[in-house]
Amino acid sequence: MSSFSDRLGITKPKSALQLGAIDSDLRNGLWQACSEHFFHPRSVYEYDSEFHEVMKALYVDFFKKTSDQIPYGYPAAIEIVRSWFFNAQWWAAYNLIEFLISFSADPEFADRVSFFLEREKSGYRILDDQLVPITEEVELQTISGAASLGSKYAGAREHIRSAIALFSKKPKPDYRNSIKEAISAVESAVRVVTGNPKATLGDALKVMEKKNGIHPAMKEGMSKLYGYTSDAGGIRHALLDESNIDEAEAKFMIVACSAFVNFCVQRA
Repeated sequence: MSSFSDRLGITKPKSALQLGAIDSDLRNGLWQACSEHFFHPRSVYEYDSEFHEVMKALYVDFFKKTSDQIPYGYPAAIEIVRSWFFNAQWWAAYNLIEFLISFSADPEFADRVSFFLEREKSGYRILDDQLVPITEEVELQTISGAASLGSKYAGAREHIRSAIALFSKKPKPDYRNSIKEAISAVESAVRVVTGNPKATLGDALKVMEKKNGIHPAMKEGMSKLYGYTSDAGGIRHALLDESNIDEAEAKFMIVACSAFVNFCVQRA
């Protein structure tokens, strides 16, 4: 719901997605989620075991310090993390959020973070416990489906997850290898569908055209995308020149390959 001042035209609602930045409203919201689940003040100064484990994990595994540097008492310990968070680069703040999502495996924390990401129009969403710059809901669902396949398609699933991780790598994404993992997911899926673990993508697509009813144009389209990965920036082969692959290309390939993997699974 829009605010009173927005409706009167006094203020303007947020419209642009926040990519490569975190404004104060979003940073406050993300900290609120952290505070509610991990850093809410206690009435006593002695650590309980849960809080101690969180702080120890942060100091040893995230800040790469030693646990004997953790301040004594809740207020002092919380203030150290809070001060760091509110002064951190935008990507470093997201690193902390990802770390806590992975550490806790608490869906309620992830849901709370998601609420603030959406409310403040962040250009990032949680996918497979990672923050990814994919903002279209249909795209998110497509990739999420491929990243959640069962054990039969574990190879394709892990390739998609690797593609997500490389695409989301901060502060410098690895688009080239992200595309490589995405097309490898397609290769893995079609080999399972055809029952031939050594089949090339081209051979597997020919079998699926006859066996699973893939339209020739769709088969040709995926074959050409595979050819693109052989030619563009040395994606599947040794790099000859510095790769100029950008976010748009990598995003397209992850979505397209995820969609094709889902299609293969459903047709099979």
